[in-house]
Amino acid sequence: MHRPVKTMLTGLSEDVWDIDDLRKTAVINNELLRLNVDIAALQETRLADSGILKEKDYTFYWQGKAPDEPRQHGVAFAVKNSLLSMVEPGSNGSERLLTLRLNTTTGPITLVSVYAPTLNATLETKDRFYENLTSVINSIPDKEQLILLGDFNARVGADNDSWPSCLGKFGVGKMNENGQRLLELCAFYNLCITNSYFQTKPQHKVSWRHPRSKHWHQLDLILVRRSAINCVLHVRSYHSADCDTDHSLVCCKIRLNPKRFYRSRKQGNPRIDVSKMSQPDLTQKFAEALEKELDATQTGDSAMGKWETLRNIMHCTALATFGKRTTKTHDWFEAKSSVMIPVIEAKRAALAEYKRSPSQRNLQILRATRSKAQQVARHCANEYWQQLSNDIQKAAISGNTRGMYDGIKKALGPTKSKTAPLKSSTGEIISDKQQQLGRWVEHYSDLYSRRNTVTSAALDAIECLPIMEELDAEPTVEELSKAVDKLASRKAPGSDGIPPDLLKQCKCSLLHPLHKVLCQCWKEGAVPQDMRDAKIVTLYKNKGERSDCNNYRGISLLSIVGKVFAKVILTRLQKLAERVYPESQCGFRAERSTVDMIFSLRQLQEKCREQQMPLYVSFIDLTKAFDLVSRDGLFKILHKIGCPPKLQSLIESFHTDMKGTVQFNGSCSEPFSISSGVKQGCVLAPTLFGIFFALLLKHAFGSATEGIYLRTRSDGKLFNLSRLKAKTKIRETLIRDMIFADDAAVVTHTQEELQSLMSRFSMACKDFGLTISLKKTNVLSQDTVTPPAITVDDYQLDVVHQFTYLGSTITDNLSLDAELDKRIGKAASTLARLTTRVWTNPRLTTATKMAVYNACVISTLLYGSETWTTYARQERRLNAFHLRGLRRILGITWQDKVSNFEVL
Repeated sequence: MHRPVKTMLTGLSEDVWDIDDLRKTAVINNELLRLNVDIAALQETRLADSGILKEKDYTFYWQGKAPDEPRQHGVAFAVKNSLLSMVEPGSNGSERLLTLRLNTTTGPITLVSVYAPTLNATLETKDRFYENLTSVINSIPDKEQLILLGDFNARVGADNDSWPSCLGKFGVGKMNENGQRLLELCAFYNLCITNSYFQTKPQHKVSWRHPRSKHWHQLDLILVRRSAINCVLHVRSYHSADCDTDHSLVCCKIRLNPKRFYRSRKQGNPRIDVSKMSQPDLTQKFAEALEKELDATQTGDSAMGKWETLRNIMHCTALATFGKRTTKTHDWFEAKSSVMIPVIEAKRAALAEYKRSPSQRNLQILRATRSKAQQVARHCANEYWQQLSNDIQKAAISGNTRGMYDGIKKALGPTKSKTAPLKSSTGEIISDKQQQLGRWVEHYSDLYSRRNTVTSAALDAIECLPIMEELDAEPTVEELSKAVDKLASRKAPGSDGIPPDLLKQCKCSLLHPLHKVLCQCWKEGAVPQDMRDAKIVTLYKNKGERSDCNNYRGISLLSIVGKVFAKVILTRLQKLAERVYPESQCGFRAERSTVDMIFSLRQLQEKCREQQMPLYVSFIDLTKAFDLVSRDGLFKILHKIGCPPKLQSLIESFHTDMKGTVQFNGSCSEPFSISSGVKQGCVLAPTLFGIFFALLLKHAFGSATEGIYLRTRSDGKLFNLSRLKAKTKIRETLIRDMIFADDAAVVTHTQEELQSLMSRFSMACKDFGLTISLKKTNVLSQDTVTPPAITVDDYQLDVVHQFTYLGSTITDNLSLDAELDKRIGKAASTLARLTTRVWTNPRLTTATKMAVYNACVISTLLYGSETWTTYARQERRLNAFHLRGLRRILGITWQDKVSNFEVL
């Protein structure tokens, strides 16, 4: 690029336009110059063959059909003459696709002028076009900037929730079939539709008006890679540009950023190499070294002294035995390291021998060891992915939603974290890394230091239950062993640096020393300090501004040994919880899942419509529910429901005098006190919150009669219909609240009853020190004449037509279309993220790829499908996505002429 500074400062503009013959190039030249356009993409030129035409200010490059074919379609570029020195026209093109390459100081940029088939085109024509477009995208290196401009003849809609990686929050209209296909392509190649990322006037979002309906639509789109979306400054339509075309000019202004210089990140504490822990000889070596060190070291009498000695010996011995983890290897390699490392060592030895003595025999040995290493690598990779797929499938079949998504997360691999400047508490932008760390400390210190209380009246109203003395019995080795077995492998360690894999792989040698520490903690009624403390890392919630600390979730990294001890306590705490849990609570309880709650709500909707009864649902959101639980109130509640003294003392010990540090950008803050809320990341937290919330609900609705009554007859015999008609054989069930952890939904038949229940719930929250998030609490009404007006603290709650409840979209008209949009969007994103790890991985067989596809993509697509009532057209949409996914994975194109039946 010979003139980089001027172009970079003024910005680069690309535009989408339709022209219909060569004589208009002079008119287009003047219009582009008037609007100060640098490069324009033109569609439906209807020019034959290919060529170049230079006007006064712009040069036109076009591509069309052969001269002897009908004058249809055609694409072109108009480039300002001052930029010709950096233009490299594409060597190949078609009447629908034309590429142009710019060589700039920031790197090469490829532009593609696109003219897609219309909605009424044949399926074969669409398949051929998208196959060609896919080939063009694949031919461009991922590191190069890519911009697609054109008339895509697709309505992508405005559903940012379903397609968050492709669509911004300012789309237009509803998605059609062509739009879904384009969005699937965008999800697969990480492309963004820039038209939807800028808030403009409605008339500046649309580019074409339907000749019959006179409705405006957005068909002309500009796509860029997601990594370059920050370079796009603005996108809008210009209806003033006049060249006798039915499409309006769409202009996108882009800033070319210089290449970044990366700084080395500060290294943290050395981490133990867990990949070697599956080797029996090393685990035996660790056991012998551990026993020797423990015999030679004097331990303290207190739990703290015993633990500090054991912790230091465990970490030092493990580091000496298994070594430091220096680089991150493939997950399948870590899982199969005991098989892979010997063949790699054999290959390395053969290479060294060949270099020492380069004979024909040594060359053959080297080739044989290389072949063996590749064979074993393929076998290990396939075995790993097959096992992971089976685990995901089993979790999905058994209703273990958490296990299913943990497996999918493992399959997708790590995600790249993005950073953004933070705002101070007064709204000022903070860009300095050290000041940002201080802002995080300020945020979490304020959040975890709020002293909420439970009123004495609320505590007095709780019924005292008999104390369960048997829960104070000293834990056994078997209990500790089961707790270790429940640990998840390859999780981040806490501040002590001890990973869960060390406890699991070396359980035989560590079980008895750990049991001694646990028993000492039980006697003292307290746990060591580092089992209380937390290292907090922040994760963006994927909604809201990145600069706002409230849009992040703090994840606490805790001591793994502390988690094991907490799991032992949890089995006893759950027996207390079952005393007070309402039937409507399905969160963190055995044999209950989110799908059960979704099914219940959908069934309630269908039965209300069947009986022609209105339905009112209030979806309640609590502000930082887990973080704002009153600890004093929680401990008093535990005593009320029969928690024995030692068990309560240990539970309190996990929370008392707790300290936290924030880890951000490779740095760690000074410790600060955490005095409110249940302990984030601790296995006790969900059950403790469940107990607290159960008593809150009882306080709110204990004497309430509002709700929905289900009346059933279930005691009649199959052929004895007279008994089914008996009025005395009716069973009545009240459905009022539907709870999953802190997600609450309240249901009634009338607006007055819903208002009464919401007022009761609001008062109970105040008595228990919790706060309702009024802006996030929504009301949905079904088959009602007018929208309900429900108020909480003089604030009228928003009435919505659809709501995402536990990951599934609930609508007031019972339509599944919105839910299918989101499921297809998420499945398309999952399909895209597995491209390099699975679909294009040469080590994996087709059978393995299909197993991963069924486990990850299909599980995501059909989440909650057992609750659906579908129509044939909706099933066709799902099937169409399924077949396109299979064809993409198998590499089957439209030219292969393979039927859908053969694909399946």
